[in-house]
Amino acid sequence: MAKIPTLSTKPPREKIIRWILQDKYKNKSNPGIAKDLARIDSGKSLDYIIGWKPFLNCKIDLSFKPLIPRPETEFWTEQVITAIRERSPLPVKVLDIFSGSGCVGVAVFKNTKKTLVDFAEIDSRLARQISLNLKLNRISPRRYKVIKSDIFNKIKGKYDFILSNPPYIPTNRTSKVQRSVLKNEPHKALFSGTDGLEHIKKFLSRASEHLNANGQIWMEFGMGQKIAIEKIIRQKYHHWQFKKDQYGRLRFVIIFWE
Repeated sequence: MAKIPTLSTKPPREKIIRWILQDKYKNKSNPGIAKDLARIDSGKSLDYIIGWKPFLNCKIDLSFKPLIPRPETEFWTEQVITAIRERSPLPVKVLDIFSGSGCVGVAVFKNTKKTLVDFAEIDSRLARQISLNLKLNRISPRRYKVIKSDIFNKIKGKYDFILSNPPYIPTNRTSKVQRSVLKNEPHKALFSGTDGLEHIKKFLSRASEHLNANGQIWMEFGMGQKIAIEKIIRQKYHHWQFKKDQYGRLRFVIIFWE
Protein backbone atom coordinates (compact mmCIF):
# COMPACT_ATOMS: atom_id res chain seq x y z
CA MET A 1 0.00 0.00 0.00
CA ALA A 2 1.21 3.45 -0.77
CA LYS A 3 0.88 6.68 1.14
CA ILE A 4 -2.68 7.73 1.92
CA PRO A 5 -3.81 8.72 -1.58
CA THR A 6 -5.01 12.30 -1.88
CA LEU A 7 -7.26 13.94 -4.43
CA SER A 8 -5.40 14.76 -7.62
CA THR A 9 -6.11 15.77 -11.19
CA LYS A 10 -6.40 13.13 -13.89
CA PRO A 11 -3.68 12.84 -16.53
CA PRO A 12 -4.53 14.30 -19.94
CA ARG A 13 -7.04 12.24 -21.93
CA GLU A 14 -4.56 11.78 -24.77
CA LYS A 15 -2.10 10.17 -22.36
CA ILE A 16 -4.82 7.88 -20.97
CA ILE A 17 -5.72 6.75 -24.48
CA ARG A 18 -2.06 6.09 -25.25
CA TRP A 19 -1.64 4.01 -22.09
CA ILE A 20 -4.71 1.90 -22.84
CA LEU A 21 -3.69 1.30 -26.45
CA GLN A 22 -0.15 0.37 -25.44
CA ASP A 23 -0.74 -1.72 -22.31
CA LYS A 24 -4.13 -3.31 -23.04
CA TYR A 25 -4.34 -3.51 -26.82
CA LYS A 26 -0.61 -3.72 -27.69
CA ASN A 27 -0.74 -0.57 -29.83
CA LYS A 28 -3.53 -1.90 -32.07
CA SER A 29 -6.70 0.10 -32.63
CA ASN A 30 -9.68 -1.49 -30.87
CA PRO A 31 -13.33 -0.35 -30.66
CA GLY A 32 -13.34 -1.41 -27.00
CA ILE A 33 -11.39 1.71 -26.09
CA ALA A 34 -14.61 3.78 -26.22
CA LYS A 35 -16.10 1.61 -23.45
CA ASP A 36 -12.85 1.84 -21.51
CA LEU A 37 -12.96 5.65 -21.62
CA ALA A 38 -16.60 5.65 -20.52
CA ARG A 39 -15.68 3.47 -17.54
CA ILE A 40 -12.88 5.87 -16.62
CA ASP A 41 -15.33 8.78 -16.82
CA SER A 42 -17.59 6.90 -14.39
CA GLY A 43 -14.74 6.59 -11.88
CA LYS A 44 -13.21 3.22 -12.77
CA SER A 45 -9.49 2.83 -12.09
CA LEU A 46 -7.27 2.99 -15.17
CA ASP A 47 -5.08 0.15 -13.83
CA TYR A 48 -8.08 -2.15 -13.48
CA ILE A 49 -9.19 -1.30 -17.01
CA ILE A 50 -5.75 -2.09 -18.41
CA GLY A 51 -5.83 -5.23 -16.28
CA TRP A 52 -2.26 -5.45 -15.04
CA LYS A 53 0.58 -3.48 -13.49
CA PRO A 54 4.37 -3.75 -13.93
CA PHE A 55 6.28 -4.34 -10.69
CA LEU A 56 10.04 -4.99 -10.55
CA ASN A 57 10.34 -7.07 -13.74
CA CYS A 58 7.01 -8.78 -13.08
CA LYS A 59 3.58 -8.55 -14.66
CA ILE A 60 0.97 -8.29 -11.89
CA ASP A 61 -2.51 -9.24 -13.06
CA LEU A 62 -5.41 -7.34 -11.43
CA SER A 63 -8.36 -9.48 -12.54
CA PHE A 64 -9.67 -10.06 -9.01
CA LYS A 65 -9.37 -6.37 -8.05
CA PRO A 66 -6.63 -6.53 -5.41
CA LEU A 67 -5.01 -3.40 -4.06
CA ILE A 68 -3.14 -1.83 -6.98
CA PRO A 69 0.65 -2.03 -6.39
CA ARG A 70 2.15 1.35 -5.47
CA PRO A 71 5.56 2.85 -6.33
CA GLU A 72 6.42 3.18 -2.61
CA THR A 73 5.91 -0.56 -2.11
CA GLU A 74 8.03 -1.25 -5.17
CA PHE A 75 10.77 0.96 -3.67
CA TRP A 76 11.18 -0.99 -0.43
CA THR A 77 10.64 -4.36 -2.14
CA GLU A 78 13.66 -3.62 -4.32
CA GLN A 79 15.69 -2.97 -1.17
CA VAL A 80 14.61 -6.20 0.50
CA ILE A 81 15.57 -8.09 -2.65
CA THR A 82 19.09 -6.70 -2.23
CA ALA A 83 19.12 -7.86 1.41
CA ILE A 84 18.00 -11.36 0.40
CA ARG A 85 20.66 -11.57 -2.30
CA GLU A 86 23.31 -10.76 0.32
CA ARG A 87 22.50 -14.08 2.01
CA SER A 88 23.29 -16.04 -1.17
CA PRO A 89 24.16 -18.87 -1.74
CA LEU A 90 22.11 -19.95 1.29
CA PRO A 91 18.42 -20.71 0.66
CA VAL A 92 16.17 -18.02 2.10
CA LYS A 93 12.62 -18.58 3.32
CA VAL A 94 10.23 -15.64 3.01
CA LEU A 95 6.67 -14.93 4.14
CA ASP A 96 4.66 -12.35 2.19
CA ILE A 97 1.76 -11.56 4.54
CA PHE A 98 -1.29 -9.39 3.79
CA SER A 99 -0.24 -10.44 0.33
CA GLY A 100 -3.08 -9.04 -1.83
CA SER A 101 -1.97 -9.36 -5.45
CA GLY A 102 1.20 -11.18 -4.39
CA CYS A 103 3.33 -8.47 -6.02
CA VAL A 104 5.95 -8.38 -3.24
CA GLY A 105 6.56 -12.12 -3.08
CA VAL A 106 6.40 -12.58 -6.85
CA ALA A 107 9.03 -9.85 -7.29
CA VAL A 108 11.24 -11.60 -4.72
CA PHE A 109 10.98 -14.80 -6.78
CA LYS A 110 11.78 -13.11 -10.08
CA ASN A 111 14.82 -11.28 -8.72
CA THR A 112 16.46 -13.84 -6.41
CA LYS A 113 17.62 -17.46 -6.52
CA LYS A 114 17.01 -20.40 -4.17
CA THR A 115 14.26 -18.45 -2.41
CA LEU A 116 11.13 -20.10 -1.02
CA VAL A 117 8.10 -17.87 -0.44
CA ASP A 118 4.83 -18.49 1.39
CA PHE A 119 1.93 -16.11 0.71
CA ALA A 120 -0.61 -15.39 3.47
CA GLU A 121 -3.93 -13.79 2.54
CA ILE A 122 -7.34 -13.97 4.23
CA ASP A 123 -9.46 -13.23 1.13
CA SER A 124 -10.20 -16.35 -0.97
CA ARG A 125 -10.52 -14.33 -4.17
CA LEU A 126 -7.15 -12.73 -3.61
CA ALA A 127 -5.60 -16.12 -2.88
CA ARG A 128 -6.70 -17.02 -6.41
CA GLN A 129 -5.19 -13.76 -7.63
CA ILE A 130 -1.84 -14.65 -6.05
CA SER A 131 -1.88 -18.09 -7.67
CA LEU A 132 -2.67 -16.51 -11.04
CA ASN A 133 0.25 -14.09 -10.74
CA LEU A 134 2.63 -16.88 -9.77
CA LYS A 135 1.64 -18.83 -12.87
CA LEU A 136 1.74 -15.72 -15.06
CA ASN A 137 5.33 -15.08 -13.97
CA ARG A 138 6.30 -18.74 -14.38
CA ILE A 139 7.18 -19.48 -10.77
CA SER A 140 7.63 -23.18 -10.02
CA PRO A 141 4.91 -24.53 -7.65
CA ARG A 142 7.69 -26.31 -5.76
CA ARG A 143 8.93 -22.95 -4.48
CA TYR A 144 5.79 -21.54 -2.87
CA LYS A 145 2.61 -22.05 -0.85
CA VAL A 146 -0.49 -19.85 -0.83
CA ILE A 147 -2.08 -19.96 2.62
CA LYS A 148 -5.54 -18.62 3.43
CA SER A 149 -4.78 -17.09 6.80
CA ASP A 150 -6.00 -14.29 9.06
CA ILE A 151 -2.60 -12.82 9.91
CA PHE A 152 -0.76 -15.79 11.52
CA ASN A 153 -3.59 -18.14 12.46
CA LYS A 154 -2.61 -20.83 9.90
CA ILE A 155 1.09 -20.06 9.64
CA LYS A 156 3.25 -22.76 11.22
CA GLY A 157 6.75 -22.27 9.88
CA LYS A 158 9.60 -19.89 10.60
CA TYR A 159 11.12 -17.48 8.11
CA ASP A 160 14.24 -15.48 7.41
CA PHE A 161 12.22 -12.53 6.11
CA ILE A 162 8.62 -11.54 6.83
CA LEU A 163 7.39 -8.92 4.38
CA SER A 164 4.27 -7.01 5.33
CA ASN A 165 2.12 -4.36 3.68
CA PRO A 166 -0.81 -4.30 6.10
CA PRO A 167 -3.90 -2.06 6.00
CA TYR A 168 -2.94 1.17 7.79
CA ILE A 169 -5.31 4.00 6.88
CA PRO A 170 -7.51 5.20 9.80
CA THR A 171 -11.20 4.65 9.15
CA ASN A 172 -11.94 8.31 9.92
CA ARG A 173 -9.68 9.56 7.10
CA THR A 174 -11.72 8.52 4.08
CA SER A 175 -11.96 12.17 3.01
CA LYS A 176 -8.20 12.10 2.35
CA VAL A 177 -8.42 9.13 -0.01
CA GLN A 178 -8.89 9.46 -3.76
CA ARG A 179 -12.46 8.90 -4.90
CA SER A 180 -11.35 6.27 -7.41
CA VAL A 181 -9.52 4.36 -4.66
CA LEU A 182 -12.56 4.42 -2.36
CA LYS A 183 -14.84 3.36 -5.17
CA ASN A 184 -12.72 0.59 -6.68
CA GLU A 185 -10.09 -0.81 -4.35
CA PRO A 186 -10.74 -3.26 -1.48
CA HIS A 187 -11.41 -1.39 1.77
CA LYS A 188 -10.15 -4.35 3.81
CA ALA A 189 -6.71 -3.76 2.31
CA LEU A 190 -6.80 -0.05 3.11
CA PHE A 191 -8.40 0.62 6.49
CA SER A 192 -7.43 -0.57 9.97
CA GLY A 193 -9.45 0.89 12.83
CA THR A 194 -9.72 4.48 13.97
CA ASP A 195 -5.95 4.85 14.42
CA GLY A 196 -4.91 2.77 11.40
CA LEU A 197 -2.94 0.43 13.67
CA GLU A 198 -5.34 -2.43 14.36
CA HIS A 199 -3.69 -4.89 11.95
CA ILE A 200 -0.16 -3.68 12.73
CA LYS A 201 -0.62 -4.34 16.47
CA LYS A 202 -1.83 -7.90 15.84
CA PHE A 203 0.89 -8.54 13.30
CA LEU A 204 3.80 -7.32 15.42
CA SER A 205 2.56 -9.11 18.53
CA ARG A 206 3.01 -12.49 16.80
CA ALA A 207 5.58 -12.00 14.05
CA SER A 208 8.57 -12.85 16.27
CA GLU A 209 7.16 -16.37 16.78
CA HIS A 210 7.74 -17.01 13.09
CA LEU A 211 11.25 -15.61 12.67
CA ASN A 212 14.43 -17.63 12.40
CA ALA A 213 17.57 -16.43 14.19
CA ASN A 214 18.84 -13.28 12.46
CA GLY A 215 15.47 -12.91 10.79
CA GLN A 216 14.03 -9.62 9.62
CA ILE A 217 10.59 -8.00 9.39
CA TRP A 218 10.01 -5.40 6.68
CA MET A 219 6.76 -3.51 7.19
CA GLU A 220 5.18 -0.61 5.32
CA PHE A 221 3.17 2.04 7.21
CA GLY A 222 1.47 5.39 6.67
CA MET A 223 2.43 9.02 7.16
CA GLY A 224 2.45 10.22 10.76
CA GLN A 225 2.48 6.70 12.27
CA LYS A 226 6.16 6.37 13.14
CA ILE A 227 5.93 7.35 16.83
CA ALA A 228 2.96 5.09 17.55
CA ILE A 229 4.53 2.16 15.69
CA GLU A 230 7.83 2.57 17.56
CA LYS A 231 5.94 2.26 20.86
CA ILE A 232 4.43 -1.02 19.64
CA ILE A 233 7.80 -2.32 18.47
CA ARG A 234 9.48 -1.55 21.83
CA GLN A 235 7.15 -4.00 23.59
CA LYS A 236 8.80 -7.02 21.95
CA TYR A 237 11.81 -6.09 19.82
CA HIS A 238 15.24 -4.55 20.47
CA HIS A 239 16.67 -3.48 17.11
CA TRP A 240 14.96 -1.68 14.25
CA GLN A 241 15.44 1.02 11.62
CA PHE A 242 12.86 3.35 10.11
CA LYS A 243 13.39 4.13 6.43
CA LYS A 244 12.16 6.75 3.98
CA ASP A 245 10.61 6.12 0.58
CA GLN A 246 11.71 7.66 -2.71
CA TYR A 247 9.72 10.80 -1.87
CA GLY A 248 11.55 11.41 1.41
CA ARG A 249 8.67 10.24 3.63
CA LEU A 250 9.05 7.70 6.44
CA ARG A 251 7.42 4.68 4.84
CA PHE A 252 8.74 1.36 6.23
CA VAL A 253 10.54 -0.18 9.14
CA ILE A 254 13.05 -3.04 9.30
CA ILE A 255 12.99 -5.03 12.56
CA PHE A 256 15.94 -7.32 13.34
CA TRP A 257 15.47 -10.53 15.32
CA GLU A 258 18.41 -12.12 17.13
